[in-house]
Amino acid sequence: MYQQNYYVPKNTGTLTDSLLAFGVAQVLADIVDRNGGRTNVVIQDVGVCYLIDTGAPIHAAWIEDMKLWERIPYLTGGRVIVPPELEGIATRSVDEEWDRFHRFSEMRKQLSDRKIVGDELENALADLKPKPDWTVVTYLGDYRMQAQGGYNELVGQWYASGQEFLALNLRTILSMFASLTADQDAIAKEWKQATAGSGFKDMVTASQLLNPHMGKGQNRAKANKLSMGNEKSFWLLEYLKAVGLWLASTPRNARDPDLRKNYTLSPRQLGLQDHRRIYNRFRDSLWNDTPIKMDIVASLLYTETLLTYSIESENLGIFANGPVSNLVSGMDVGTYQLLSQNSYTMMNLAFLGLPDWMPQIKTFTDVRMLQGIIQEHRERIRSIDESRSEGYALLLQYRNFVSGDDLDSFFSFCSGYSSYLISELDRSHFYVKPFTEINLRRLIEMNQPKLSPILKNEGFRNIATAIRRSTVIPQYIGRQTSRFDIRYGLGQDLKRKAQYPDEFVQALADFMQSYNEETARVHERTKGQARRKAITTNDIEAIVALVDEYGSETVCNLLVAFGYARDPKEKVEETNDAESVEKA
Repeated sequence: MYQQNYYVPKNTGTLTDSLLAFGVAQVLADIVDRNGGRTNVVIQDVGVCYLIDTGAPIHAAWIEDMKLWERIPYLTGGRVIVPPELEGIATRSVDEEWDRFHRFSEMRKQLSDRKIVGDELENALADLKPKPDWTVVTYLGDYRMQAQGGYNELVGQWYASGQEFLALNLRTILSMFASLTADQDAIAKEWKQATAGSGFKDMVTASQLLNPHMGKGQNRAKANKLSMGNEKSFWLLEYLKAVGLWLASTPRNARDPDLRKNYTLSPRQLGLQDHRRIYNRFRDSLWNDTPIKMDIVASLLYTETLLTYSIESENLGIFANGPVSNLVSGMDVGTYQLLSQNSYTMMNLAFLGLPDWMPQIKTFTDVRMLQGIIQEHRERIRSIDESRSEGYALLLQYRNFVSGDDLDSFFSFCSGYSSYLISELDRSHFYVKPFTEINLRRLIEMNQPKLSPILKNEGFRNIATAIRRSTVIPQYIGRQTSRFDIRYGLGQDLKRKAQYPDEFVQALADFMQSYNEETARVHERTKGQARRKAITTNDIEAIVALVDEYGSETVCNLLVAFGYARDPKEKVEETNDAESVEKA
């Protein structure tokens, strides 16, 4: 009888650890499933390692009686064919995957041109739609990644050796992860001795796709020599990482043709059954985009997919009364640059967190609330042009926020977005929209409950509304139509003064005085036809008290964020222009 729990050390601190954990979990799940088990194998991050819980002990008889199965396919296409000794092995064709994608894209364009949309479009495309994992095929099959040969070697050896040594392979895997103190090198040597004379390799080249921390160069544990040779690794470890690649990685091309990214899930406590359903949907929905925007969308989209799955499957228990981070820590991101015609080079390894904004997800109302916030943020991010310097800077700030749950980065983003929004509206780019006040309030109250009294303060709300009526609303109405001036750069002006309370209060006072004077002047000129609510002395006193209690930078950040947000239910007091604003 073998044990129920297995341990995958986190030796590299990179996506390699996650790939290996998913690969081990999947092979263990296959062993259980193929012997009549009905258990959901769970991967749990316990700090120094990933704990793989099979749900029940694995019987020794299962291992000895197992029949060979193929977990991942051999990749063909171009000049690559299946060698005679591997006849019958499962395959996927790189050429066929590309052909299917091109036919799908062409048909989608033709149907879209005929104004076919929604469910009708999806149903018409169903038979042509590529599989969710098709980009794994094209990722491995791109000759510039220099990975297909090594990958096929692993798949071929699993198939060929399994016909004679399957039980040995499985016992080796179970032994290597039976404990954190398992001597994997010694176990690998035992495998080599047991297969002596068979012709099977024990060591293979460690591909940078599976081991981005390795490669030619400085890879020695002790920095006493510069090694320029390819690094080697035990073949079963590399095979398991390849299994993990199919299960938990999403390769994508950035719109820059010389740039590739690969997003690998980093689990916290995740069952494989739920993971497969969620991840296939995520893969299906993530499209190529500009580099920073694609990072942001990947983070938001995975979380949105997870929330949608919990609703549709009526599986609120997946959150176990905790945040999203209880299930998944985030994603490891590998970035590859085409530095020569024939080779991509690993340029960067980074970690991308998830929008862990709601501390407790206890009801489906909570799920829908968070889902609504994320959908709104995805729409706002989608409208930002990364090719422009201001758009690029905005997306960097937002990525810092969404990845690190850093509210200060979000406030910096809001400040920049205020100017970007007004600039785009001035060009009649109405697809660039303000955040809604209700979702902004929910987001901030979830992240920083201590700021809730500021948001509920009547004086704060009145002054934020005054900022909105001096910026976003007249901009939607239009310069030629609105009776009130558009105050360009107001948010940035306030932010520049926010570091010093006295200067900030003075700048805010100047705005409030000017606002009230304009309100009275327009009201008189139009004989009361155009009106808006004036700022009162009570509002001024309230905002000064908030500055004294919370600090000028905090109050300023919130004023700018809410001043450039908009509640669709808000009544517009500029009477003749109300209808045009509501349509906008």
